[in-house]
Amino acid sequence: MSRRKYRQEVRPIRATSMWRVDQVFLNLRGQRIEVTCSLVNDDGGLRNDMTIAPTRDPKEAVEFAARYIAAKGNVYRAYGARVRWTKLLATDDIDLVRDHVLEDAFLDAFEETLAEVRDRMR
Repeated sequence: MSRRKYRQEVRPIRATSMWRVDQVFLNLRGQRIEVTCSLVNDDGGLRNDMTIAPTRDPKEAVEFAARYIAAKGNVYRAYGARVRWTKLLATDDIDLVRDHVLEDAFLDAFEETLAEVRDRMR
């Protein structure tokens, strides 16, 4: 007698969903910085997009990641996104260290790229 496996309802990520950047995590990997952007949508969906910036400079890395994410076209907002260093670079007992200066750099680069994408679509 064969048993049916329990199938959990799976909701695929819709291509038409609009996403916003919630958090950005920075992790030092050798001579480069790995940037993971946590995206959420209005349906409660969560998606992580990761890119490796070709630099060791944190400001250039978040600007690179902002251009990468904004160019996708289905990410509409990054206002309020928190930029955090992962545990490997934390200098105190806190697991994730928030960086307010890099948040501004990420938002500026994101908005510039998003404006360029919207101009090209017109």
